[in-house]
Amino acid sequence: MQDLKDVTNNVHYENYRSKKLAALTCKVDASKSKGQLTKSPLAQMEEERREHVMKMKKMEAEMEQVFDMKVKEKKQKLKDSEAELERRHEQMKRNLEAQYKELEERRRVHEDEKANWEAQQRVLEQQKLDASKTMEKNKKKGKIF
Repeated sequence: MQDLKDVTNNVHYENYRSKKLAALTCKVDASKSKGQLTKSPLAQMEEERREHVMKMKKMEAEMEQVFDMKVKEKKQKLKDSEAELERRHEQMKRNLEAQYKELEERRRVHEDEKANWEAQQRVLEQQKLDASKTMEKNKKKGKIF
């Protein structure tokens, strides 16, 4: 008789208990997942794990897309900045060349003015020298006042 009680308790009662628990979890899952019935808590956990893995992969893909987009934006910004710097460099180079040409022109004008002034000074020196020679001749001749 004890054997019968043990078998009933261990086998039949455990089967009954697991069926009732499965039915309860199915009802709770049905209300949570809008009528979707799961076979067992392990299957439900496996399904949740798969959903979680898929969700994580989707989030990872979205994050990679955002990262790639930000990298492209930064690269474009750097290219634009580089182009702007190149443009400014060329503008400064042209300005420097223009200033150099202007300076060379001013130097040439100055050299011309200097040469003219030196020529005038030589002419004046020559005139002074001639005037002093004439005075010397006039002194010698006695035509000085």
